[in-house]
Amino acid sequence: MNKIKIVLALQLIFFFSYASPKVHQPVLGNPKEMTFDKSELAKKWLVKAIENFFKQESADMSSITTKSYNEYKSDAMNIDMGEESLTLEQFNKKWKKKYDVKHVGYDGFLISGQDWGKIMVSKCELSSAKGNVYIFQVIMKDTQYKATYKRDIKVIESGKSFLIDDVKEY
Repeated sequence: MNKIKIVLALQLIFFFSYASPKVHQPVLGNPKEMTFDKSELAKKWLVKAIENFFKQESADMSSITTKSYNEYKSDAMNIDMGEESLTLEQFNKKWKKKYDVKHVGYDGFLISGQDWGKIMVSKCELSSAKGNVYIFQVIMKDTQYKATYKRDIKVIESGKSFLIDDVKEY
């Protein structure tokens, strides 16, 4: 009888040592396949960049745009303004392969007004993302001058931040 008790005790010890509850750990995929969606970071950057841009006394778009877009937009705002400026025809020929020249807007950067009051972004929604390029539908409102501006803004990743690479004005 003692042998039976010893055998049963050993079997119980053996059983409980291997029958511990299993802890379910999440199965991680291949780390190379995991991607991080940076569109939310790009959106936050864009809203802040726009609103801060219009708070500056002498706003300079070069700090928030790519070098190429800065040159493109500067050319557009200076069409037929002097000897060194481009004609509309020259402008279209120079930029039509890189940008949609029909939606450039010739008056100013981001808004068509030369003067503004308080500009706020009332809408900023991601419309497409491919690689490190994000296009947002943006509505900006000038609360002082009661103006609304609808734009599609292309943002690209640049280092640890983002830059505007195109603004389509409607």
